[in-house]
Amino acid sequence: MASHNLPSESDTNATHASLFGRLRAKAGPEREVAWDEFQARYAPLIAGFAARCGASRQDIDDIIQDVMTGMLRAADGFEYDPSKGRFRSFLKTCTVRASIRRAGKNMRFRGMPLDELPQAEIAVEPVWNDVWEQQLVARALSVLRNEQSASLAFLAFEQYVLFDRPAETVAAELGTSVNNVHQAKTRMTKLLKEMVHRLREQEDNE
Repeated sequence: MASHNLPSESDTNATHASLFGRLRAKAGPEREVAWDEFQARYAPLIAGFAARCGASRQDIDDIIQDVMTGMLRAADGFEYDPSKGRFRSFLKTCTVRASIRRAGKNMRFRGMPLDELPQAEIAVEPVWNDVWEQQLVARALSVLRNEQSASLAFLAFEQYVLFDRPAETVAAELGTSVNNVHQAKTRMTKLLKEMVHRLREQEDNE
């Protein structure tokens, strides 16, 4: 199985500083692309958090819209300064406040309505971080799939690990050995962990 290099950091996702710079661009294709990228990266995170707190589908859509609209309004005057705190904390604050406004009585954390939760932004930190990590893995898997989807190793990994199919069945369908399927699992899992680590470092350094 041919080896492939992991994509460089610049090939995975733009840094926050770069992304925010493009969000502040004058109306046009560059800004539209930046907003599409911003939504693709963070809407699933906002949705995942809201869903974990019991929000309805409609409430989730409204919360995402509120956060995105707020970011759009603030973009022109927003300067991303990592020395003042991580972006994930800023986004968490925006999401929790939008959640309370939209569905505070219907969303719950540890059995308590979100709008009655003391220091809600601090209390929900474990859930927020958990969803953030899940989305980090999803992003890493997306990068890996884009880079490796044509390789036999990734096809075997996808069928065996992601789709939870028997190794013998996967091997027969792909015309390879069971041992190669197991090797594909080991190799792709290693690449996925490396990509998650790279994305996490990128997030932590921004």
